[in-house]
Amino acid sequence: MPKISEIALLFPIESQSSIRDKEFLLAAQRLIGDFAPCYDYLEIGSFLGGSLAPFLRDPACTSILSIDERGKTLPDERGALFDYAGITTQSMLDRLHEAGLATTKLTTHDGPIDTLPSSDRRFDLAFIDGEHTDQACFRDFLWALPMMKTDSAVLFHDSSLIYKAIRLIDLLLRKDGRPFAFLKNHGSEMSAIFLGDFSRCDLGRYFEAGEDRDDFFAASELSVLEHNIRNRVRSGPGEERLTSVTIDPPKSEKAYY
Repeated sequence: MPKISEIALLFPIESQSSIRDKEFLLAAQRLIGDFAPCYDYLEIGSFLGGSLAPFLRDPACTSILSIDERGKTLPDERGALFDYAGITTQSMLDRLHEAGLATTKLTTHDGPIDTLPSSDRRFDLAFIDGEHTDQACFRDFLWALPMMKTDSAVLFHDSSLIYKAIRLIDLLLRKDGRPFAFLKNHGSEMSAIFLGDFSRCDLGRYFEAGEDRDDFFAASELSVLEHNIRNRVRSGPGEERLTSVTIDPPKSEKAYY
């Protein structure tokens, strides 16, 4: 397990992920690297480029595709809208270059993944961290899946927010008869689906034992409900001393400061 000081060096750009999130991402990078002498990385939702950094540094990573709906106000399962105005692809590239990271193996696409031109590119590892709605996360996985190699892994951030999408992905993979394994990391918002041979390998060599699936889904449902109550529900005095409840539309707030 890397030390906190080592993680800081590998992730020199501010991001919206915790130390535990970063440890999980690095563990997935080690897993892929142990099975493939070189690999390709797909990321959906790169923001300022923080989670791209360890892959840009890794010589075994031969190519990276970053997909991001830049400069938009995005809906969220928490019952709010998050404004990413002002953060462009060039903003991200500038941060990466300021951190001393070369970007020659990085290509970018501004927009959702379903607007990406068709390509024969295939990836070993994907990280989905874009719009945090179940619909968008499921869309991202549907379009990413044909781009993944048979033996690959797909990671998710803010898993408790998009838990319904994860359940739908589980149904899709079981219906298609694909071998896969799901792991939700303890103490962080990271989870992963391992496909093909990775679903049968000893994941315990790289990751701690994951959370119980049913407990994860139950806790996620409660958390999303609590967020929506705080963000959208107002109560006050009504007629005949009854409490009046009003559900507001989602309010917009800056996604970063």
